[in-house]
Amino acid sequence: MNPTAGCILIVASGVVAYIISSIYPALNPLFIALIFGIAFGTILESREIKVLAEKSLIVTLPIGIILYGVNIHFPLPWNFPPRIVLLTFLSAIMLGTAVYLFARILGVREKLTLLLTCGTAICGVSAIAILSPIIKPKKEEFSAAIIIITVVGLTGALLYPFLGYILGMSTKIYALLTGATLHQTGLVVIASKPFGAEVLKEGLAVKGIRIAMIALVTLLISFLYAEHRFYIPWYVVIFLLVAFLTSFVLPPEVVELLRPLSTIAFSITLASIGFSVNIRDIQNIRLTPLIAAYLGWFFAVGIFLFLIMGWVP
Repeated sequence: MNPTAGCILIVASGVVAYIISSIYPALNPLFIALIFGIAFGTILESREIKVLAEKSLIVTLPIGIILYGVNIHFPLPWNFPPRIVLLTFLSAIMLGTAVYLFARILGVREKLTLLLTCGTAICGVSAIAILSPIIKPKKEEFSAAIIIITVVGLTGALLYPFLGYILGMSTKIYALLTGATLHQTGLVVIASKPFGAEVLKEGLAVKGIRIAMIALVTLLISFLYAEHRFYIPWYVVIFLLVAFLTSFVLPPEVVELLRPLSTIAFSITLASIGFSVNIRDIQNIRLTPLIAAYLGWFFAVGIFLFLIMGWVP
């Protein structure tokens, strides 16, 4: 395959992934783009396009991460009741800790464990993609983490409405549950819609608190796990700066115009990674990380439910 056709295919995979996610919000565009890349790369079996995809990451990865900062909005703590902020932080800590412990007990590789931990605790696929340049996992670990987090998150989006009805949750409890424990924003939308616009609004607000934690976690991971202490890639620093400008400086109209572009750019990055991955390497990772992610998530959600059912009216 010639380079021009390869570039067109990679870009088209990212754009189509964005279009599909616009129609079906439960399907994260980054996940879809990665799957497209893996699928096309496997079908074509073109050495040339794999090399092209790997080289393109030098450009697409920094641009994708920087522009994705437009999707991050730092909520002001005083806009929320203190116990909601506290419970949201507590949920993120419990989710991350539970997944980390189960993964280590089951012998999951350290870097894959970190990706699963951060993806579960904060904002799913986005957290994995943003933190990967610091953690530096193998491409198959990166891809497996995104697939696992998406599968577990979709499970939650399907189960939560039934759980809400069976347990007779109030709107506040259900909104807190979805925003504080589901992996991705699109999944919060899907799980909240059956309970009305108010639950959806509150669930997304709580999810916003977790998404904003990406800044703190990026600094923490860079200090603990980077090759050089407190090293953060320059484009991750600019990503955090863009997120700050989006939250406090840029007009909302400008942010809304930039969001589709930022998501498409990051989707193209994930498509590039998908094209460069060997699917056989992903298959070699097996089911243990998926089991660890499920066990940690179920355990943390169970404890969180016990807490909020007795504390939130």
